Amino acid sequence: MESPTILKFTISLSFFCMLLLFASTLNPVFGLKNCNFPAIFNFGDSNSDTGGFSASLITVTPPYGETYFHKPAGRESDGRLMIDFMAKSLGLPYLSAYLDSLGTNFSHGANFATTASTIRLPTNIIPAGGFSPFYLDIQYSQQFVQFKSRSQMIRKNGKFSNNKL
Repeated sequence: MESPTILKFTISLSFFCMLLLFASTLNPVFGLKNCNFPAIFNFGDSNSDTGGFSASLITVTPPYGETYFHKPAGRESDGRLMIDFMAKSLGLPYLSAYLDSLGTNFSHGANFATTASTIRLPTNIIPAGGFSPFYLDIQYSQQFVQFKSRSQMIRKNGKFSNNKL
């Protein structure tokens, strides 16, 4: 007769395998044929800031993306971010920071994230490291809405021939 420990392990392993099989066959994500996302619009903080903070306020200190991009990229990190991997997996180019709009192409989306941004504007205490003036409400209700209305106006006036905006 098997020991109780081995029996518990066998039952747990069997249950885990069945759960994994069940989850993988019924998960709607695995059933999708192809998702063709034309653009990504990202809101956030330093975890996904691709240069917005440095374009708006201050220049970041080294290494600011040199290891991967082989030139200053205006980032707080030294390489790619999660949003870069998401864009790559969707077949889109890396997102340009909305605040760094000179010479950028926003036809595949825009990144509104800035380092040190918060969900709401801090009212009582300013954190020791400071905070970004571009908190979530500013990123969405002002920057994104303005971007959307300007994009639609440009498209309506016939400045772009494609219908991605």
